[in-house]
Amino acid sequence: MKFLPLRELDSINRALVFDTPDCRVVGGVDIYTTKAAGADKKLYKSICETISTRYEADLRLSESLSPPNRGSDSASKYQSAAVYQTLHSPFGPLDQISARRTFAYLIATLNASHPDYDFSTTLRPSDFRRERHIRPVMNNFNTTLFNLGVNISRELPKMWETIDKEMDLLNCNIYAYSPDDVSNDPYGDEGLIWSTNLFFFNKHKKRVCYLYLRGLSTLNHSPLERSLAGWGRNSRVGSDGWDESEGEDFNDDFIESKSIWGDDDYDDGFFEGMEV
Repeated sequence: MKFLPLRELDSINRALVFDTPDCRVVGGVDIYTTKAAGADKKLYKSICETISTRYEADLRLSESLSPPNRGSDSASKYQSAAVYQTLHSPFGPLDQISARRTFAYLIATLNASHPDYDFSTTLRPSDFRRERHIRPVMNNFNTTLFNLGVNISRELPKMWETIDKEMDLLNCNIYAYSPDDVSNDPYGDEGLIWSTNLFFFNKHKKRVCYLYLRGLSTLNHSPLERSLAGWGRNSRVGSDGWDESEGEDFNDDFIESKSIWGDDDYDDGFFEGMEV
């Protein structure tokens, strides 16, 4: 995964780091290309092989537990929960390469954002969920910020427009990850109280956008530590510099689509055949 240091996101990243009376909020929006480097290729291969091995093992277990001479409808009732999750993952059936690859992209994105932590050893596809519609996702994220005391219209007036410009949100698959066990989160030892993690994957643009918010206990962070933490995350763009080659990797034009701010009866084709 290659991090894209987009200047348009700087003000958003700064605004998503702030203090409340109850916690320290650390948020941000990072965009990566899915172009695999050497380490990514090894990670993708490892994840795909692990999923395939799990699926085959669970399938064998399922078959051993299924009574003989049963019809397909009856036998399906005896499938293990793991097999069911494999066949009905948020990414689609995991016996398909495209589904496994999408899962690998999200793991690689998390690993790139947290280079000292390996999510491939802790997360499974079932730890994610598929979000079916963009506007509820936007509304829930905005509501979280509002409840934390953020005046969105003043402090983040163009957050979604900026992300949409870079990602074409109507043509993104959206996934969410909320760890049930904070030990699976790299900030678990730093007083993590809650977290929201959203991923927007645009297959056509070969990009993943990672949008997140974390509430950290103020007891675990002195004012100096909080200042340095916010500076380190927001200064990454400056230290990496502006990558002029980004436009060479993606020459495709942004697709004209109906506005995500439009009326309720739009149909972008993404949700065709899905329950909404």
